Amino acid sequence: MKKRGLALESNSWINRVRVARLGKPNGLEGFLGLYVEPEDLVYFEDNSTVHIEDRPYTVRAVRRGKKGPQVAFAEVTSREQAEAIRGNEVFASERRDLADNEFWPGDLAGLEVRPGGGKVVAVHHGAGQDRLEIERGDIRFEVPFVKELVPVVDIEGGYIEVLEIEGLNQPSD
Repeated sequence: MKKRGLALESNSWINRVRVARLGKPNGLEGFLGLYVEPEDLVYFEDNSTVHIEDRPYTVRAVRRGKKGPQVAFAEVTSREQAEAIRGNEVFASERRDLADNEFWPGDLAGLEVRPGGGKVVAVHHGAGQDRLEIERGDIRFEVPFVKELVPVVDIEGGYIEVLEIEGLNQPSD
């Protein structure tokens, strides 16, 4: 079964979408490790523009490293320059098209939860899976955002369906 996913986005800048995070420099020519979801590599095509610290950067090259993709920017040509932007978030100026079963976190927050009531109050990204934080009365709990537990997401209808499992839909300590 296909994994249900979330696309990362930013609330800090209007019209900016978080697409990746920069890792450590690799080599002497300004390449940096790139922590990015595979579907978001479309933002890193040659000569495309992304933003780091609210400044535009032009993608010079992307290559496959031992631990994942690496990116180089036209404005960053040395290891020292790469070190200066290491660890920063990378933003794009517009959202990419979503795949099936993929959603923007901002579109999920506020959705009604059926059955049982409540609403989605937050979305948390995880290495293995994303989680929906649900508020039901005075309690909050998290549900893994997978098709088996969240079989229906109806953005237009304003609700999601969450499988009721004893012990899962309980407050987290």
